Amino acid sequence: MKKFKNFSQAFDWAKEVINTGSINAQEVIAEQIYKDSNEFTYRESGEMYKSGEANSQFKNGLITERSPYVRRRYFEGGKPGAGNRKAQPRWFDKTVDKYKDDYKKMGVNSINQVKE
Repeated sequence: MKKFKNFSQAFDWAKEVINTGSINAQEVIAEQIYKDSNEFTYRESGEMYKSGEANSQFKNGLITERSPYVRRRYFEGGKPGAGNRKAQPRWFDKTVDKYKDDYKKMGVNSINQVKE
């Protein structure tokens, strides 16, 4: 158990744990969402999905897929079964809905690691 000399020291420690843990969690969760989204992403050629690895800024929590048709596929969908029978429009939303409990655990684990 951690001991503090005063409230201010305890508050500063808690603030540091939350800030550092949140930054770590942001990167880890963004990368995992990107990987998990492959389950629902259209894959005519696979280039759209692969563009996310090169263009995303996981440290900042940003996932970016860049290809000429990614925006249209994301909002309108594509050919049924186009390389992936589970493909759906708004695949990141579907991914987060399915795995949100896992992502919450990842966030808690990141903060707990900083606490130790």
